[in-house]
Parts: sequence; structure tokens; C-alpha cells
Amino acid sequence: MNKGETIIKKGQVESVRDTADGLRIKVRLQQDGNLPIEQLPYCFPLLPKTFQSVPKEGEGAFVITTISNNKESQRYYLGPIISQPQYNEKCEYQDGRGVATSLLDGGTVGPLEKISNYRETSGAFPNVNDVAVVGRGSQDIILKTNEETGSDEVDIRCGARTNSMNGDARNGEAVVGKVVFNREDPAYIQLKYKKNITKEENQEASSLVNIVSDKVNIVSHKDENLFDLTDDKQLINENDLENMMKLLHQVPHGDTLINLLSVIINAILTHVHPYAGMTASQAGYTLELSEKWLGKLDTILSKHVRIS
Repeated sequence: MNKGETIIKKGQVESVRDTADGLRIKVRLQQDGNLPIEQLPYCFPLLPKTFQSVPKEGEGAFVITTISNNKESQRYYLGPIISQPQYNEKCEYQDGRGVATSLLDGGTVGPLEKISNYRETSGAFPNVNDVAVVGRGSQDIILKTNEETGSDEVDIRCGARTNSMNGDARNGEAVVGKVVFNREDPAYIQLKYKKNITKEENQEASSLVNIVSDKVNIVSHKDENLFDLTDDKQLINENDLENMMKLLHQVPHGDTLINLLSVIINAILTHVHPYAGMTASQAGYTLELSEKWLGKLDTILSKHVRIS
């Protein structure tokens, strides 16, 4: 290899349509000039296909060729090139003059102010010490150790980030895109582990799972369902959600149910008939009620699963 030759090159993604469904893309390098898209060679992904991340057309990608400066050599790619979290949804390359290159050598535009300067963005993205998969929208999977509490944690989040709204008391041009932490209605599953993370009686636990959202539906394939749970695009089609909310059964609040049943049991057992002064507790059909349930209604409650 001659001195000064580039091993890794940058280029603009021209096409993500692969005739073999192999996640290959076509990237235009400087050496390709005005070569028609159909004549550009495919770039094969360097990431294993068990982890999918394909750039969008118009974004940038790093390209490695097996033979330097040979247009016909095999090409591999890593991408997309996303300079800052403000451009996570799409980061324009613009033939090397776009924001994708703002933190790279040869970039023609400078970076935006970092979003961590703003309180509103705290929590929107994983911390630098976390291991994470970050989606293009508001979703991510974060594996982290909470340094403050010493607990291990896995967060699966959707709706974690929102756009800065007009009229918000936020300053500067840095707060653009989905970079504001959603403090109103994110959906997430949080798994936490720490020895004796809760210690009070009947609440002892070293591992916890918290499921948080506006509504929580738990559905089994084994039950009789009037809706499709295996839509090939959305799993549960959004058009069916309203119908699902109507047909699924609501979960009772266990402690409230126990209070109600206690009143009913006491009313039955202490009821006095207007004739012969006979109480209901003397009737045969109440013996099982008295022996099995009186003072034992708390057995209805799960010791391990709670709902809000």
C-alpha cells in the first residue's frame, strides 16, 4: 500500500434496496464520480445480521475496500454516520458537506452545542458508561449499573424522547430533534437487581420488574381473542387497539376487593332474620364461608405482583 492511501473512506448512501435482501447498500465514494447508481458496487455490512443498523438514503457511511482505489473490489460498510444525538432520526451527508461530518476531519460545518448543557435533555439518551441499542425515534434498550444505588438495571423504553415544542422555555439552537426527555407518558419495562433492594416485611426482593405506561394489556394466545395478535407489520394493529381495550377484562385492585368482600361476609354472618331470632351464621350454607374465609381474605392477594 502506497503512503498516504486511505484505508477507510466516507461516502453518501445512494440506495438501500438490495436484490438479495442481504442488507447491502450502495455508497458513492469520491472515486465513483457520476457513476449511475445501478453501476455502483454493493457494500456488505460489517455488523453481523443479528444486529441490524442500515443507514438511510442521503446519510453517510464508512466504507472499507479490499483493494485500495480499485472500483471493483469488495466493499464493506459501517454506518450510518451520526455526528450528534440531535441528528439521530436522520443525519444528512450532503456529499461530505452535511452535518454528518461535523465531528470528522474534512467536515465543512461545525457541531451544535452539546445537549447535556440543557436540563430538559437529561435522561433522553443513554449515559456514556451504559451499553445500549438506540433506535431512530424515541426507543432504546439500555443496560446499565446505577452508580448511585449500586443496582444493575435493564431498561426497555419507547417514547423516551420528544421534540422541543414551540414556546418552551428552552434556549439555543442545540435543542432540536427528539432530544427532550419525555416526563409525561413514556412506556418502559425496567428490570432491576440488587441484593435486598426492598427489605420491609412481605416486600422483600432482590429483583424487581416495573412495567409503566398509560395502559397495560396482558394477553395470552391461549385465550379466546377477537383480535389479531400476529399482524406481520405491527404485531397488534393500531386500528384494533380501541376494540382490544373494550374487550379485555379489567384487573381489580386486590385490597379494595378484600374490603368489599369483608363487608359482605360480615353482613351475611351477622344478619338477623326477623323470625325466631335466627342469625345467618347458624345456617348450614354459611359454615364454609365462616371457616374458610372469615379473617383470611388476604390470601387472595399476590405477595409478588402488584398493579397501580
